[in-house]
Amino acid sequence: MLTVRLGWLDLQDRWSHYTRRGLYKIRRWPDFPKPVEVINRGKVPIWYLSDITAFENAHPELQSLANKWRKVAGFRRARARGRNEAA
Repeated sequence: MLTVRLGWLDLQDRWSHYTRRGLYKIRRWPDFPKPVEVINRGKVPIWYLSDITAFENAHPELQSLANKWRKVAGFRRARARGRNEAA
């Protein structure tokens, strides 16, 4: 059975509504899947498609621009109400 693997450019294609800088920030999230393999002398991380899909299911804002803006609007509303002051 062939396991589908994704590289950095595949993630950029999947989440094209994020900037490159935004994608680097997403990779620092605590629940972002760890690479299953790193090739080219440690420069190219590889992830399983199943791990990335599970991560997307936990973070719907990755699946569409509308979901991303819905999350941003919710964060702004909460901040205006005095919540999330540390963020």
